[in-house]
This record gives sequence, C-alpha cells and structure tokens, in this order.
Amino acid sequence: MLGPLELPVFPSCYDCLAWSADGELAIAAGEYIQILTPKNPAEHDSTQAINNWQSTRFRVNVFTNNEWPTIFPQNRDNFSLGAEQSLSTVVALAWSPPGLAKYRRCVLAVLTSNLLLSLYEPVGAQGKWTRVTIVNTILKEHFQSVVKEEALGLRKSNIRSFAWSPPLKVPVTDIGPHAIAPVESRWGFHLLSIANDDNDVIFLRTQSAPTEPLSYTAEVLSVTPIHDDSIYPQIDPSSIFATVLKSKTKILSIAWGPWLLPSTKKQKSVTGNLAVVYGTKLKVMQLDVDLALLSQGSDAGSIASSRENTAICHPDMDGYQITGPLKWFHKDHSKTIFLSAGSLTGLLSINLPIDSYRGKKSGSRQIQLQQLPFHETPAHEDDDAPRHLEPITAMTITMDESQNPVLHLGTAGGYTASKPLDPGSEEQLSEVPWNKHLDDIREKYDFDRDLGGLAVARVWGMATYREMSAVGITVHPGDMVEYRTAAEERLTIIVSGPNESQPDVSPTTSQDKREAALSYILHSDDEEQDRPPLSHRILYAAACATIIDSDNEDLQAQAHKVLVRLATVTGADLSEELSKCAGPRGAIASKSGDMLQGPGMGMFERCDICDAGVGWYSSEEAQCASGHVFVRCSLTALAIQDPGLSKLCASCGREYLNEDEIDSADTDLQSSCRMLFDAFDTCVYCDGKFRC
Repeated sequence: MLGPLELPVFPSCYDCLAWSADGELAIAAGEYIQILTPKNPAEHDSTQAINNWQSTRFRVNVFTNNEWPTIFPQNRDNFSLGAEQSLSTVVALAWSPPGLAKYRRCVLAVLTSNLLLSLYEPVGAQGKWTRVTIVNTILKEHFQSVVKEEALGLRKSNIRSFAWSPPLKVPVTDIGPHAIAPVESRWGFHLLSIANDDNDVIFLRTQSAPTEPLSYTAEVLSVTPIHDDSIYPQIDPSSIFATVLKSKTKILSIAWGPWLLPSTKKQKSVTGNLAVVYGTKLKVMQLDVDLALLSQGSDAGSIASSRENTAICHPDMDGYQITGPLKWFHKDHSKTIFLSAGSLTGLLSINLPIDSYRGKKSGSRQIQLQQLPFHETPAHEDDDAPRHLEPITAMTITMDESQNPVLHLGTAGGYTASKPLDPGSEEQLSEVPWNKHLDDIREKYDFDRDLGGLAVARVWGMATYREMSAVGITVHPGDMVEYRTAAEERLTIIVSGPNESQPDVSPTTSQDKREAALSYILHSDDEEQDRPPLSHRILYAAACATIIDSDNEDLQAQAHKVLVRLATVTGADLSEELSKCAGPRGAIASKSGDMLQGPGMGMFERCDICDAGVGWYSSEEAQCASGHVFVRCSLTALAIQDPGLSKLCASCGREYLNEDEIDSADTDLQSSCRMLFDAFDTCVYCDGKFRC
C-alpha cells in the first residue's frame, strides 16, 4: 500500500502537479521544484510511503543578468511592476511529451512569476536539474524584426501561459522488413503554444539543437492575436471602465486538443485545436500543419497556419463565465471530442463532433453543452444541498476498470467530483474514488487541533500516470484566520489507482526488439537498405553475438553472409566463425597477436590493459586471453572497457556504449554508434530510457 505522501512544502500555484511519461512527478513549491520518482518494487519500504520515492529539489528563481536583463520602468501599458518585483516563484509547470530531451526523455517547462518560461532537464551523471533554455529570448528575437518600439517588444516577449501539444507523429508508411520507423513516427514533433502579454497565441516547434548539447531551438510556426471588444457584454463597451478592462484582459489558461489526420486524400494538413480562456470567454484556435513540409524542414512560415475556430460555438456558450482550467479528451476512432472547462461555480462539459473540430460550421448544430453545478451531498433527502461557489483548481482524466474515461476535479474549497466522459451522457457529478483518503486527512487535522469539524481542505493539483492518479491537498482551519510558519507548511499527495498499488515505472518488455536490433545491424550493408553501412567492428560483433545466442535461422544465415563479406573485403581469416555458423555453435577463441596485427585487425577487439585478444563466449560479457573481464554493450555487443564510456538503462540497469564519449578519432565507429542509437534510442530489452 502506498499511503498519502506528506511533504514539507507549500504549493505556489493551482494545478501544481505534473507527471511525466517517464514517471517523474513534479511539484511547484514556491521558489523550488520538487521531483518525485517511484523506486523499483524491490526497493520499496512499506513502513513509510515517502521512502518509496526518489526525491530531488532544485531552485528555479535564480537568473543571471544575461538570462533576465534589468528592465527599467516603461509606460503603464507595457510594464509589469509585479513581475519585476516578484520573487520569481513558480506559477505553472508542464512536462513535454517524451522524445524531446536527451535519451528521449521529457523536458520540464516552468513558468515563473517574472513572466519567464524556462526549460529544465537533468544534466551529468548526478542528474542535476539545469535550466537549458529560456523561451522568452526566442520570442524577443522573432518580434525584433517586426516591432521597433522597445516597450511593445517587451510586452510581446513576456509569457502569461503555455501548453505542450500532444506529439505530432508522422504516419508510418512501408519501411521494409529490416528497417526501423523514423524518429518522426516514433516520437513525433514537439509543438509548444504560448500566450504573451499582448494576447498573441504563438505556436512554436521545439527541438534539441543538433550542434550544441543540452540546448534547444524553437521556430515560430504561426502567430494569432486575440482581441475581442465584446469580451464583457454586461458592460457598456463605450465606457472608460470597459476600455480599461479590455487593456488588462489576459489569456491565463490554455490547453491542447488532439491531432486529427486528414480525412480525405485532397487534404494535406493535420488539424489541432488550442482552447484558451480570454477574460471570461472560451475561444478556440485552430492550427493546420503540413506534415510533408514539416518533415522536410521547410520554411516555418509555410508549414502551418492558424486562425480562430468559430465552428466550435454554441448559442448558449456566451452566457457562461469561463474561469478554467481546461481539459480535452478524444478516444481513437471516436466521433466525439470532449472539452471540459471550469466555469463560475460549476463545470461546463462540451461534446464536439469531429466536423466542428475540423472547422466545419455544419457540425456546430450537433454540439452538446451541459453545465454541472457543485452541490454537496445532503445528509437527508429533504435537506437542500449547499452549493460550492469556489473555482476549479485542478482537473485530470483517468481510466476506470472498464477502460472508460472519467474526469476528476477539485476546487479551492475542497469539493471533489468525477464525471464519466460518454457521448450523450447526462450523468451528474459523483464521488471520486479517493474521497475517503481526503476525508481521513481532514478529520485527523480537525481532531489534532480541536476545530470541532470546521477543518477544510484545498485541492491544489491533479496528475495522472498510466493507471495512477495523484492529488495534492492542504488542510486549514475553517473558522479563523490561519497563522502558519514555514516549518508548518505541508502538502499531502494522495496517490490512487487500481488497488492503490505502487505505480510501476518499468516499461513493458519487448522480447523481439533485441533480435530486431541484430537484424537491423546485419542487414545494414544490403543494397536495398537506404542507409550507409556500419563499421566493420560492429558488423563482426553482431555476427558473433548471433552465433553465440540466437536461434533464429534467418539471422544465422545473414550472419554467415556478413562474415563472408567481411572476409572478402578485409582479407581476414574468419574460418572459425564461418564454421560455427553452419555447424555446432560454441565459443569463439580470442585472436592471436599475429591476427591482431594482420588483415582486418580493425574489426577485432583487443584488451586496453594488456593488448591481448578478446574472445566470444557470451553477448553480455567479454574476457581477454589474460583474464580481464568486461561488460558488453547491449546493442552493439562491443566490450565496454572504460566505465566512462557507458550509459545505463534506468529500468533494468543494462549497460550501453555512450556514443557521445567514443573517441572522436575513430570516426567510423562513432558515426555508426550514433546511427544505431538514433534508431534504437531506448533499451532493446525493456524499452526503458537511458541515463548517464
């Protein structure tokens, strides 16, 4: 049993939890970010829940003068005094989809109260979290050529809210029997949407810099300004008050919807929508992206186009005051897309047809709109249930036991509820499965302080990972002014899911991936393969690993073919290896000193300690003729003779060569390893992510 986690921190913003696809739970705690990662099941300590997690904390409000230059006072429309004088605490955070960071991990984006958006990732063998990019500098460079006024340029580069899009994956086409799907199909492109201080919605394509490690570049795909004179219809638009409100209206909540592939052969673009809360109104920005141009690296201005999607509207929608947050959901092959939005004193549930999502007004008549107020469950049927008027502070979507989506929500007053996301469902809000845990925590706080049942809870954030969900809450006295010191600050995280068990962060096992890697290497020099051949050393190692371990007859035949070619090209004597391809398999003896100095010597391994040959008896371990033992790389099968040249699978612990640490003088081996690890960028045994 996991049990609630009690942390000595206090959240600095609503929606303070974010759970990455790699299993890392990030918590916004004032000037710090706390990262919790579940330990492997073998390391669990069931006596204390917090001991079942790896914990890391780092500071995010320390900026150099180059990162955050001094800004002198400007006019009142373009200068944010609060941002300049703030402590730069965390006001929003979100993980990118996997595949953007090194080793295909997730990048953490953190927005601080000084209106700077920073990207973080762990660096080095110790995994120290480091700021790698500030997105504001990218916006500043983009608008410099358009905006000449310094004050307006400052407003254009300040960031109020952001959201990552789902990964934009290129559909897999026929790639051949011995090829691997390209990176764009496995991990997709990473798009980041930003709302600046001038109410521009900016769409960026983010990617790691190819020439500079631990650095990221971003190009602006499209910019759509939002300016609506009728944002507050209850106020006379010609009044001074309406003018002031319009100038101070900001976009404070945005959320990405799913990507839809072209519905006809004539269409070339995929469609995505971004929901934004502008003032108290819900607006939707539609982005159309040409995947072919995006894959070819064409000019950013021609790749995508954005506009407001007016087809997503309902006659009654203008009557609601939207406060956020926002949450989209779409199940594969479903004709309905769900959008949930927090409104004043309730939840607004919107069911959209696919046509409306694509921007076709013909489908707008089928939009279903439902408002669900927040009522406490009455003690008796005759009693009137009290109503909660506080806003929603967190929402998340989980799957129930039948794999049906369920929306969970919580408010600043501790009200929690859930709603199934079914097309045409009129079901009202019901109790969340983890409500008993919340009540127990509140009652314990109430009993310890003798509050007479007046303790209240506040929900600060929700996040999901696979089938698990995490909820961050705090408890407070409800009938007095609360005095709290820093030593008394506590955030309780309730982790729930199937049987409330510890979340399993180990990836699913792929039994065929190891053989697929061997097949990819052995077929690399086939004429039909559109890729450069690999290093002779890697080809020889893959052939030997196939002889030793594989029972696949096709791989054995291909290994024989590769050895014949290597013997022909290099002139080396490979008769022992060839005989064991066709006959009984067994260990391959280490090469003599004459063979290590003769033809084909570059493909044979020798011990760095004693210069003796290295034999083959296992694809996981190597031993030289003098007895020195080394671990073999789990992908290339080469012996790792220097511990500094390896990287590890974070899940199963297997070792791999680190392509960044290979001697640059051996360009053939280095380029071959880079090509291999681009194709197999996760563990070939368990699909786990790598770490230094």
